[in-house]
Amino acid sequence: MKKLLLLLIGACMSFFATAQETVKQKEVGVVFSNLDRFGLTFKIGNEKSLWRFNSLVLSGSDRDYIDVNFDDEHRNAGSGVSVGREYRKKATEKFEFRYGADLSFNYSYSKLTSSDKNNQNAEQLSEQTIYTPGINLVLGINYLINDNIILGAEALPFFTYYTGNFIYQDTYPIIGEETKTDISGFSYGLSNKAVQLSLVYRF
Repeated sequence: MKKLLLLLIGACMSFFATAQETVKQKEVGVVFSNLDRFGLTFKIGNEKSLWRFNSLVLSGSDRDYIDVNFDDEHRNAGSGVSVGREYRKKATEKFEFRYGADLSFNYSYSKLTSSDKNNQNAEQLSEQTIYTPGINLVLGINYLINDNIILGAEALPFFTYYTGNFIYQDTYPIIGEETKTDISGFSYGLSNKAVQLSLVYRF
C-alpha cells in the first residue's frame, strides 16, 4: 500500500513538473463499462501524449427479494479513480491508436439483510468492504467523429491487490453473535468489466 502511495505521489510530481509545457489539447467526457459503471474523464496534453484522470462515480444496486418466509434486501455500491499517461499514434484521418498505463484505486461495498417472517427476532446480516489499489495497461482506439468529438474504446489489462473484510451477524438464536473475516489477495487479467468506452469533447 505504501509503495502504491509513493507511485501516485511520483505521478503527481511528474505532472506538475511538466505543467510549464504549453498545453495544446484538453479533453473532457464520460466513460462507461459493462453498462453499469459510469464516470468522468479529463485529459490534458498534446496530440501525441496526454495525462489522463478517470473517476468512476456510479456503480451500485438496491434489490429486494420477498417470498412467503423471507424478506431479503441486497445493496451494493462502488467507486474508483485512476491517474495515468496516454500516448497516441494516428492510423488514418479518422482513427488513432492509443496506449499507456494507469494507477488506480477502487472501493466496493455490499450488504445483504435477510429477515425471517415467521420469527421477528431472526435476522441475518452479511456485509463486505473491499479496497483495491492496482495498475492497468491501456490499449485502445479513437474514432474522430469530427474535430471536437471523439468516440473511444480501450482494453485495460490489470493487476490489482485487494484488501478488506467480511462481517456476518446472526441475531438468532444468540442476539448479537458476529464473526469478522479479513480478506486479501491479488487479481489480474482482462475481463468484460475492464473494456471501457468513452465519449469526449476535445478543446
